[in-house]
Amino acid sequence: MKPSVSITGEHQAHKVAAIFETESDANGVAQTLSRDTSLDDEQVLVVPPHDQHQGEALEPENKGIWHTLLRSHLWLGVSGAIAGFILFLILSAAGVGFVVQNTMAAAAVLAALGGVLGLLLAGGVTLRPDHTPYVVKAQTALTEGKYVLTVHASSSEQLKEATTVLKNRNVKLVRTI
Repeated sequence: MKPSVSITGEHQAHKVAAIFETESDANGVAQTLSRDTSLDDEQVLVVPPHDQHQGEALEPENKGIWHTLLRSHLWLGVSGAIAGFILFLILSAAGVGFVVQNTMAAAAVLAALGGVLGLLLAGGVTLRPDHTPYVVKAQTALTEGKYVLTVHASSSEQLKEATTVLKNRNVKLVRTI
């Protein structure tokens, strides 16, 4: 899905991290990923335990997160309001007493309720709960002195390619959805 159509604003929303004991092992697998998959060198990064910018290496798209916040709230809020209005039309056509007798109030309340539910869902999309285990496990490994190989895939196909290569190496993985 193109970022201009998606409700997320990240170009590389799929991430996987592999944990290694040595830097040479991590760099070797990074070279394999760059060579044997459709991933570019910029999408594969080895983060050493002493890196001062670990957060940027694990989650490099700060602007993408802000775009996700704006897009998800706009699209899901509007979609929720439309869904609430459609529910009003269905209830009105079904002849539900309260809706038929209070047309304007029922339309406004159901559209507002749908909008609020859409905005709540957008908050969940923005928080990206699937990224929390990825970040926590990677940072834990880094504090333990291990090396983390991060892959920032731009599609689910790239993520699948990277995961396959990493699973064949029998390394500990953590990924986002």
